[in-house]
Amino acid sequence: MDIGKLNKRITFLKIEHTEDDIGQSKNVWTEYKTVWATVKPYKSSESAFMSKLKPEVTHRIYVRYRSDITADMRILYHGRIFEIAGPPIDMDERHEMIEIQCEEVFTDGY
Repeated sequence: MDIGKLNKRITFLKIEHTEDDIGQSKNVWTEYKTVWATVKPYKSSESAFMSKLKPEVTHRIYVRYRSDITADMRILYHGRIFEIAGPPIDMDERHEMIEIQCEEVFTDGY
């Protein structure tokens, strides 16, 4: 993939385990790294969940190779949140570019 096509800014989010004011454990999504990427939608559909239609928009996101990106992270792009569907794929196993398959999450905040 042409590096010049990495023309979108995305931010990787990772979960942090913290305590609230009364000592209760809670999980909070925090910003981890902001990088250049290519964001490509490749599927759009809806599924029924508990008698409600849930939109599913699936994307592929490409970034320069990084070994610190894991499937338990999320991606923030233009105020939209994407869950990573599985481990990033090292394209052609050359440690130059990774493909991240993800699904848009329709939620309030991170």
